[in-house]
Amino acid sequence: MRRVLTTAILGLSLLGAAACAADPAPSAAAPSSAASAAVPSSAAASAAPAAPTGTKDKAGTCAAFNELAFSPKGLAVLAATGKIIGAALGDEAKAKEQIPLLGKAIEEYRAELVKISADTANAELKAALEADLAMVAAGGQAVAAANGDLNKIIEVLESTALDFETGRTARICQA
Repeated sequence: MRRVLTTAILGLSLLGAAACAADPAPSAAAPSSAASAAVPSSAAASAAPAAPTGTKDKAGTCAAFNELAFSPKGLAVLAATGKIIGAALGDEAKAKEQIPLLGKAIEEYRAELVKISADTANAELKAALEADLAMVAAGGQAVAAANGDLNKIIEVLESTALDFETGRTARICQA
C-alpha cells in the first residue's frame, strides 16, 4: 500500500510540476522529426502516425494538454485512484465500489486526449499524443481486464499503465 500511496503522491507532484513548467508563449523552435517507435496496440497504430491536421501549434497543444490535467476529467482519474487506495486501506468493499468510476474516468480522459490530438498541427506532439493515447487505452483495458479484482487493480495502479503525466506528451511540453 505504501507504494500505491507513494505513486499517487509522486503523480500529484509531477502533475503540479508539469503545469508550472508549461510555457504558454509560442515557441520559436522548429518541431523535430516525428520518427518514433510505433505503438503496437493495433495495426493502424503500428503504421506511421497520422499527419497533423489541427490548428494548434506546440504552445497551444501543450496548454490544452496541461489544462486537461487539471480539468474535472483529468482530476477524476486521480480522484478515483485515491478513493480506491484510501478505501482499500480500511474497507475493501468500498474500494471495489470505486472501480467502475476509475474505468469511466479513464475513458473520459482518453476522449479528451483524442480531441487534443485531433487539434494539433505539430507533428512531434501528434506522434506523442498518439503514443499516450495508446498508453491510456492500455491502462483502461488493464482495469477492465482486472474484472473488479481489487488486487489486480492495485497492481495496475502501481504499474506505469496509468502514468499519464509522465508520458511523451508531458515530456515534450515540459521541454
